[in-house]
Order: sequence, then C-alpha cells, then structure tokens
Amino acid sequence: MRKEEFAKFLEDPTRESLREILKNNSGEQNDLDFKAEWPSDPKVAKHVLAFANYGGGCLIVGVKEENDMLTPKGLTELKDKTTIFNKITKFLPGSLLADQHINLYDFSYTESEYEKIKGKKFQVLTVNSSPEKLPFVSLNNGEGINEYRIYTRRGMQTVEASYEEIQKIINRRIETQYSSTAEIELETHLSQLKMLYEQVSPYKYFRSQTSWAANLSRALDNALGEQQKKENPNYPKENYEAFISRMIEKKKKKIEIELGVAGIEE
Repeated sequence: MRKEEFAKFLEDPTRESLREILKNNSGEQNDLDFKAEWPSDPKVAKHVLAFANYGGGCLIVGVKEENDMLTPKGLTELKDKTTIFNKITKFLPGSLLADQHINLYDFSYTESEYEKIKGKKFQVLTVNSSPEKLPFVSLNNGEGINEYRIYTRRGMQTVEASYEEIQKIINRRIETQYSSTAEIELETHLSQLKMLYEQVSPYKYFRSQTSWAANLSRALDNALGEQQKKENPNYPKENYEAFISRMIEKKKKKIEIELGVAGIEE
C-alpha cells in the first residue's frame, strides 16, 4: 500500500480500504501492526504510545502475521470501545487522550469479493499524533510497559526510544514552533505582579504621639514630627524575590510536564 493511501486510511478507515490492506499488504511496518488477538491492556497502551511518538499508526486486530504473510483469521467477538479505553487510560497522558487522537473501528464482512475475509470480524485501533504535544510518556507500570518511558516504533516493533530517537521526537515538537499563551505572556505577568507589589509598602508610617512641648522642641529639626515605622500586618509574608524563586521552580516543572518528560531520570 502506498504511503498516501495508508494516510487516507488512518484519517478515515472504511470497509473498502481495510479490505485492500488485508488483500495487498505485505506485512507489518512502523506505522502498521497486526495482531491475531487483542494484546493485554498494558501492551495495547504501549503500542498506542509508540504510534503517537512515531507520528501515527494503527493496530489491526484479527489478522495473524507469519513469515511475512497475512492470514485474516477474524475475531470471535468485538471488544467494547469504552471497555478498552477505560483499561488503557491509566497508562496514557491526558494530552493523548484528548481531541480523539485514539479511535477504535469495528468491521464485519458478511459479504466480500475477497473470499478470505468473508464472514469475519476485525477491529482497527488508530492513533493520530500531535507533534506540538510530543513526547507522550507512559504513566504507569504494567505487563511489558514501564512508568515514565518514551516508546516508539523501530524495525516494525514497539520499543523504548533511544536517546537519539528521543531527540528526534522533541525536535519534531520544536519544529512546530508551538508555544502556549501562558508561556508567551510570562514576562507580562511578572511585570504586572511587580507593579502590584510596589503598591504595597512593607511598613506603615505614622506620626509619633509626643507632648506639645516635645513637638515644639523638635520643630526646628522636623517640622512634621519624627517619623516612626511599624510592620504592616497586611504585607505578604512572602517577598517578591522569594515568590519569583518559587515560581521559577514551578515553571520548570510545568515545562517538564508540557514536554512530557516529568519524572524521567537523567
């Protein structure tokens, strides 16, 4: 199958396009995987993450691949979409679960011009990637999957990404020149915050209550009276520099989460 035809299938899988894949495809590739039966839930999540980080792909279930030959065995029953998604959710970041990046399609061929799939059922799990949200990191441990790992496709297999592959994945995000509004306006927010702090003095000033004679004796030194200072109970306990320092740490954590690398050890 040509790359353009497969891209069209990913965007809108149909009975006809799946039939052509099963009839003409020579086997697995980095953006296409076949399984005779549904893998365990953690392994399904691992495939989803790998496809998403690779650039998209799909898992066709009900097809056995052996010696580079495809055998459409079909499924005895179709799994419920909600059940599958509920079981893999804990492994996937929210950015991948949003905006329908993952979809499941059911296909039944009661009649078909391709005799090998006649009377059989298949399911197709498609994964569309959003480069501006890369990389997608696993969130839990399970069978065949580890927490805080980046998976991708390599040599027609789902594997943990190497250092070089992670760099390529992150570079794909950078190439989108994606920045959130919050990031762009950070300097403005800090400037406004400083202006607000400047409106509140750390002290309250008042005139000392001295006798008339004492005031008169000091009149030559200070016509307005001696100025005293007292801590302002309404002044924030955390000063500006301390707040900015704390925000820097929070911002670094925010950036790690945005990049999907939070919790990954160096």
